[in-house]
Amino acid sequence: MAQPPKFNMNDILKKAQELQKNLENQKAKLKAELTTVSVGGNAVSVTVDGEKVVQSIKIDPDLVADGDVSVIEDLVVSAINSANAEVDKKVEAQMSAMAGPALNALPGLGNLFGK
Repeated sequence: MAQPPKFNMNDILKKAQELQKNLENQKAKLKAELTTVSVGGNAVSVTVDGEKVVQSIKIDPDLVADGDVSVIEDLVVSAINSANAEVDKKVEAQMSAMAGPALNALPGLGNLFGK
C-alpha cells in the first residue's frame, strides 16, 4: 500500500509566503492598470484604476452643447459602471490564473481531503 505524502510544515509555510508575496505583486499591478470605457458612441469615456477609482471623465463637447443634462448624467453613470465591471473581470481572470498554480505549489494538500 502506498504511503501518503508527508507534510513538511516549513515547506508549506515557505510556499505560502511566496504565494502571498506574488499575490501582493499582482494586486499592485492591477491597481496601477488603467481601464477606459466609452459609451454613447464615444460621447462619454471614463478611465478607472484597478481599485475602481475614477481617474478621468471625458465628455464630447457636442453632447454638452445639446444641453440634455439627464442624458449626460446617465452616460456618465453607465460608463463608470461599465469600467468597474471591466476591472472586476480583470481581477477575476488574474485570480483564476493564480488559483491553480497556488494550490499545486503547496505539496500534499491535494491529498489532504482524500483526492
